[in-house]
Amino acid sequence: MMRLEQRYTLRCSDFDCHDRLRSSAVLDLFQDIAGLHASELQLDYLRLLEKKELWVLTKVRYRLLRQPHRYETVVSRTWPLEPGRVNFRREYALDALDGTPLIRGSSEWVIVHSEKRRVLPVKDLYPSDDYCTETDYPGRLAKIPLWKPEDAGHTIYPGFSQLDVNGHVNNIHYADYVMDALSPTEDCVVTELGIDYHREVLRDMPLTIHCRQEEGEVLSCGLDREGQCMFSCQMTLSAPEDVM
Repeated sequence: MMRLEQRYTLRCSDFDCHDRLRSSAVLDLFQDIAGLHASELQLDYLRLLEKKELWVLTKVRYRLLRQPHRYETVVSRTWPLEPGRVNFRREYALDALDGTPLIRGSSEWVIVHSEKRRVLPVKDLYPSDDYCTETDYPGRLAKIPLWKPEDAGHTIYPGFSQLDVNGHVNNIHYADYVMDALSPTEDCVVTELGIDYHREVLRDMPLTIHCRQEEGEVLSCGLDREGQCMFSCQMTLSAPEDVM
């Protein structure tokens, strides 16, 4: 089956101090259903590891169309698009039980060698070529602009609890890093978010988060001690009434 649907009941911990769905919770929902679908397609972590291969997320995007509520049950759907030479697109849709669209998202993945950490071209990965074509992000996912930070930034040290089975910081935590550095006020809601993952962030690696905000648009990046950009982020902040 090249499409998977799953119901989730949103938890209290999925919402921030302004009672809005956390960006990291959105990414967590994406990650969970992607993992379930990979397992169903027999492309999960353990099966790929037998071949010394790993899934690695390189880009993720989403748009918030309507703000979900605490303890609301939502319907999550995911499906892969036809893969490129080395890139694998996966799409997401999150809807209310009555069919109201809540969130639309997209992601891009590669497969790397588990020891050499080198991107691998993998042909005929999926068990079927009956690919879905539905997407809210036609064409390639554009790169997030890189920029030279001038602020002092907000330095963090990722710990054990943020690591995943690949031994690096899990993708959902980068959204929290940006939100902690930004500290948005109650009159701002993240309605669009994009993250490009450039390099692995490891445990106890100092990471300085920089943000630049112009009206409702935010650019953010995380730099290591040598000034290398480990990830970049772009988001749009809107008024709460725009996504009621």
